[in-house]
Amino acid sequence: METQEKGSIKREPSPFTAHGSPTQDFLDICDQLDVSDQHEFVEKAWKQYDIIGQQCVLEGGEKAWMACSLYVTSWQSAPFGQEPIYKFSLSKLLQLTNTSVLEFFEKLTKWVEMINGSRRLADHVNRIQSSLAVSTVVYKKYLPIFRRVFASPNSSKQSVPLNAAQIFEFVWIIFVTFKKQFAGVGDDLMNCFHLLLCVVDLIYSDIRDANLSALFNQEFVQELERRNESVLENLCSTFEGVSLDAKHFRAHWFIPKLRLMIDQQIILANADLTCIVDNLEINRRNLNKFYEEAMVKKCEIDERMFITPNIDMVFNEACDMSAITMLRRSNLDSSWAVDAELLLRMSTQACLEKINGQRNQQTPLSAKSYVISGEQFCPITPIGAATHKAQKMLELLRVDYRHIDTDFDRLLTHCRDNPKLFINDRVRHFGERLENKVEEEKTSRGAQFDEGFTTMIKQRRENVEVLFHRFLQRVVLSDQEKNAHFDSAYISAILHKEEFIASLWACALELILFTHNSERAFPWSVGVIGMAPINFYKIIELVIRSEPELSRDMVKHLNRVEERVLEELAWSVDSPLWGALAQRANGVPSCQSVTPITVEQGNQQNRNAPPTNLATRFTNTPVKTAIGGPVPPSKRRIDYSDEMAGMPQAKRHATDAAENQGLPSSTTIFFRKVYYLAAVRLNDLCDRIRMDERGRQKVWTLFEHMLRTETALMAGRHLDQNLMCCLYIISKITNLSVAFHEIMYHYRHQPQASSRVYRQVLLDPAVSPATVGLSDDGASRDSISSMPGGKLRSGSTLPAPDMTSAPPTPEPHNLDYTDLIKYYNRVFICRVEEFVKKLQPTAGTDSKENTVLLQSMPSVKCNTLSPRRTVADQISVVPLSPFPPSPSRPMRYNFNRSPSKDLKAINTIVRGGPGGSSYATPRVAV
Repeated sequence: METQEKGSIKREPSPFTAHGSPTQDFLDICDQLDVSDQHEFVEKAWKQYDIIGQQCVLEGGEKAWMACSLYVTSWQSAPFGQEPIYKFSLSKLLQLTNTSVLEFFEKLTKWVEMINGSRRLADHVNRIQSSLAVSTVVYKKYLPIFRRVFASPNSSKQSVPLNAAQIFEFVWIIFVTFKKQFAGVGDDLMNCFHLLLCVVDLIYSDIRDANLSALFNQEFVQELERRNESVLENLCSTFEGVSLDAKHFRAHWFIPKLRLMIDQQIILANADLTCIVDNLEINRRNLNKFYEEAMVKKCEIDERMFITPNIDMVFNEACDMSAITMLRRSNLDSSWAVDAELLLRMSTQACLEKINGQRNQQTPLSAKSYVISGEQFCPITPIGAATHKAQKMLELLRVDYRHIDTDFDRLLTHCRDNPKLFINDRVRHFGERLENKVEEEKTSRGAQFDEGFTTMIKQRRENVEVLFHRFLQRVVLSDQEKNAHFDSAYISAILHKEEFIASLWACALELILFTHNSERAFPWSVGVIGMAPINFYKIIELVIRSEPELSRDMVKHLNRVEERVLEELAWSVDSPLWGALAQRANGVPSCQSVTPITVEQGNQQNRNAPPTNLATRFTNTPVKTAIGGPVPPSKRRIDYSDEMAGMPQAKRHATDAAENQGLPSSTTIFFRKVYYLAAVRLNDLCDRIRMDERGRQKVWTLFEHMLRTETALMAGRHLDQNLMCCLYIISKITNLSVAFHEIMYHYRHQPQASSRVYRQVLLDPAVSPATVGLSDDGASRDSISSMPGGKLRSGSTLPAPDMTSAPPTPEPHNLDYTDLIKYYNRVFICRVEEFVKKLQPTAGTDSKENTVLLQSMPSVKCNTLSPRRTVADQISVVPLSPFPPSPSRPMRYNFNRSPSKDLKAINTIVRGGPGGSSYATPRVAV
């Protein structure tokens, strides 16, 4: 093909010619965007447009699709967390291509799908649409607010240097400028509305101090004086704002950001936040410039398009419903109107999705559901979800298992010491503690706290007892079916185990709290009876496996509770786990020793593990129960205390050896779950940052070393904190260009993520756990003086700019807490530095590349979202008569990808029915 110089290319007859040159329309757009001299950018944008044009049918005008290609190419040129290399205004691009905002976003969403765009690109597009939709709703509120506060230009008889049109424009410019500055506010409707109220309140106060009261609506001024209210309070009560939230937003968000912009001389004002309108023209010019730069930097649309050139529209109530429709995106060209109705629908949908996402249970990253029926209903709305949860709980409570004669009751009568009296006594005791706890909180926290649960505490206690007895029978009878050694002595010993009874009761309480949307979050339920979370989690899997009537949301909730224990609550400084580990000869077991099969089996390890029973979990336990109360009589006959406490040293070694041979114990089960959870989350993060297999092995080897020999690093901390530190330090030594902020960004996409995890990290426990002695040289390496100054340190600081994040968490008063990067630099490196050097490739020395054996990270094969149905126990294979050679091509069916209609077609052919030749040869790919 004949080549031509860039910039002098003639227009091709078709824009979709294979490997064609840019059309003249495309070059004209680039020239007017001032990017025509960026030959690499023009070439990339055209190539993307040309390839998609050949692969897909692009309906509508060509220029709108060109705008999508130019915009996406510009966004893709931006390194992670930085501004794009090729910049232009999105609003200008839409004007040049004669594309409406609605049409652009509709086509842009499809464009991202057609080019198989990244998740980050899709999130960026959704964020821009949500921000614009929220501004549309806020603007609709702004019109009546402005009329209420300020006077119409026709009613003002006093000559003043300002007019209503200037104030209307200035308030909106401040609003959209500040809206871009707050992370997590742009697409939040209530925060944006409160921001607008704060801006109106600020400008009102400044105009009043400047003696320009003629600009105000005098009826509004008189109402403020009569009610003795502030502007913010009055507007909140009139326009359905939340006064307390608005005041909190103003004090902790708006005012600090305003003072910062004054210090940066973006806004000219006095220290007492006055004289802003005295410098209105300068401030308007500075804010416009600042906003334009931020808008281009973030590749976002200009929301100043809502400013109306006709101020009379604002004071005409009849125009409220059509005011947004009549707005123009550009004052320079009034031929394109904003489609307000669709933007309002977009905002409504975005708000509903956000509420729904907050109320519905998120599936844990491990996708671990022990038993979930394929016929379970999945509600899609918040109201439907709440109704469904209540209905499922009513079904569980429909039969009172306390007063029914069952196989369980007959089982108890065969016990030499009938545990029924002991069980009823414990349940009565726990119920009394529940009522006392709620009454104490009613006094200390007020009657309004969790009012729905507090006012119905008698009924809730009754529900807990019914659900407890249901769980008790289901768990025991299920254990009886699976346990060959089940007898009266066995069951008597188990049912006299207070930890078991308390765990079941706490599980019933937790589900009652969850079903009724209580404000009392876990671990409040176990705190009622003084139980350590690590003791409670052991009952979760048993309840889920033995109770098939639990709803999907209940199973998700219990799975999340289990993960909360494994990731953080079990590692608290005062956890009984530390005392138990100090008694073990080998401390924390290795991943291989607690996994009865090869690590490559991944998610199947929990299913293929040796079967465990009640005695395994509640007899051989690594921790003592934290519950007070009388010691059951069977305690004298069967030892249920800590499996390691009081053991001779030789016997401890023998116990560890038995565990290494695959004999299950409570310790084995706990660390098996911890290793599995860590592997699931590390695999996800490694996939997101594209770490190779050897790097993954180093990350896992470092994590296992940290968990086993530097166990004190987990004390009072979160599993995810150390996982991210392990991932970052290995990325440094493997020359993988990944910043700590990028790891935290990807971490925030995991369902269990919380900003608290990386903003509030324990720097140095006030009380060292019992396992400090497990580390080689104790906590002395936590000192700042021992920090290495090499390349392993992170130079990053929090917060990261332009990151999707939750609002900053206020600094805790305890100075022992810091952010994750400071913890990494001050504590984590000091503990693992020597070991990391063994993993780091060395050049120019005689040492080997690695002086430690790398461990493979368990490959995690999570369950698919759709549950599997169980096939019949007996499967008959019917022999088929041989088919003659097929003249047509074979039919293939892949179980993982092929649609169900292909399987129906194969079955029809096999049966010799209509619709196909019986001579076709089906081939099935597994």
